[in-house]
Amino acid sequence: MFYDSLLPVPLLIVPAAVFYLKMVRKRQAEQRRELLKKEFLTGASLLGDYLKSGYSIENAIRGSVNELAEVWGADSDIVAEWNRMGKHMSLSMSAEEAFRDFGQRSGIEQIRDFSEIFTIVKRSGGRLDESVAAVTSLLSEQFAAEEQIRTMTAAKRYEQKIMNVMPVGILLYIRFSSPELLSVMYRSFSGRAIMTGCLGLYILAYYWAERIISIKV
Repeated sequence: MFYDSLLPVPLLIVPAAVFYLKMVRKRQAEQRRELLKKEFLTGASLLGDYLKSGYSIENAIRGSVNELAEVWGADSDIVAEWNRMGKHMSLSMSAEEAFRDFGQRSGIEQIRDFSEIFTIVKRSGGRLDESVAAVTSLLSEQFAAEEQIRTMTAAKRYEQKIMNVMPVGILLYIRFSSPELLSVMYRSFSGRAIMTGCLGLYILAYYWAERIISIKV
């Protein structure tokens, strides 16, 4: 499209594929983290209910696994993490250390904060059930706000996808309607240099748009 030739394809296909795969993996990782946030909110809410019923934190974690599996599936990340924490605690790891390990590996700030609050309350002898319920309520409000922001920006994401294909669409239209207007761009060194610059700007604009839409709360 930009060079009227297939010769540049072997040179560009590798860096383009690496760039695209990197963005896809980053997006998939972000989606997985967002899902884990929702799963964790369910798990924390169940923990609060079990603690209010008089369960110890160890038994609360073990007891809520089946309910989490019913809600999110037995192969969900939260069920795997709950089972991991239960196994660690059965090997004499404290609940505080288990939650801290989970928070660090998740890469999610809210889970790390929860683990820190959990550690402080448990070591200070505070009401763990009330603290877990309070933190869960705050997390629920924060996640709801994030979901609202994503809903509000959904239209902009759709507009972004349209804008991504617009330059190629315009180029195709000119090539088929008035090919002589672009012939100089494909036949001279300066024309190809300009098209190379246009290709670079197109890639930069695509990346920039992705960064703008990716709002961090």
